Amino acid sequence: MKEVYVRDLEKGRRIESSFLVRQKTRKIARNGTAYLDLELQDSTGVISAKVWDAEKMATPFEADDVIQVTGHVEEFQNALQLTLTKIARFDGSHFDPTDYVRHTSEDIEGMYTWLVGRVRKAPAGPVRVLLLSLLEDPAIAAKYKLAPAATDFHHAYLGGLLEHVVSLVRLGDKVCDHYPSLDRDLVLAGLILHDLGKIEELQFERGLRYSTRGQLIGHITLGAQMVHERARSIPDFPPALADRIEHIILSHHGQLEFGSPKLPLFPEALVVHYLDDMDSKVASARAQYEADRNRPGDWTSRNRALGRELLKPLDVPPEKDGDRTP
Repeated sequence: MKEVYVRDLEKGRRIESSFLVRQKTRKIARNGTAYLDLELQDSTGVISAKVWDAEKMATPFEADDVIQVTGHVEEFQNALQLTLTKIARFDGSHFDPTDYVRHTSEDIEGMYTWLVGRVRKAPAGPVRVLLLSLLEDPAIAAKYKLAPAATDFHHAYLGGLLEHVVSLVRLGDKVCDHYPSLDRDLVLAGLILHDLGKIEELQFERGLRYSTRGQLIGHITLGAQMVHERARSIPDFPPALADRIEHIILSHHGQLEFGSPKLPLFPEALVVHYLDDMDSKVASARAQYEADRNRPGDWTSRNRALGRELLKPLDVPPEKDGDRTP
């Protein structure tokens, strides 16, 4: 269990705790002495740190390592920073990544149980078989539970993808209630699988960043490949159904210039695109309000995802039970 978090740090406090190394730079002071300039993080924030006797720091470590540190908290240019006197690198992976990377406030296991339960309520048939084959695969489940939905724009934290998908599935059921001509199972499959490739596109065990394969291929193509291969492994899975599910994945960004190799070509694909777009943008706006909670004035700073400043709400009522994850 992590001892002290960034949010707990106060000027003058001596600390012994662990952090994830975001950046490590070796610099030379004016007197010619080498020192390390670090950026450390945990799930509650980021703080800079200095190691002045860098040449005496024998323990090797690099960015993305988790380190145990001893030091004290100082103030420099109106910001807190750490001065470290001892560093030990964590060996192996005997730590909880949610201690070091920002994560959803929702219950991850509870959300996943709900999602699998929702699939089990679907009519027996190839869609349910495909979805359960993927969601109950231990290797996929482990990543699906922790993956972020993005590195920056929306749901950019551990469990963000799952939180996003649960929200979409609940929205999708309401839309299908309103438009009974929609194929509810196809919408369900598209909403659960549209971002499946992000479990391979992103690395999130120690910070959020793109994998090499993710940079080269991208989550849309990766997800379509994963679904194609899994559908082929299911006896008598209808090829035409597989094509429609893959099309939803390939078209869910909605526009060619936004990375979709295909435009949505049937109603269920349109529904998945518009719900995905809406949920991500509302989440981005909500995150902007939270980030600018103490910013003076009527407007937030510029939201990169939306390309604009946002007018602050007059009043934000507390969420009611049932507004979020069941």
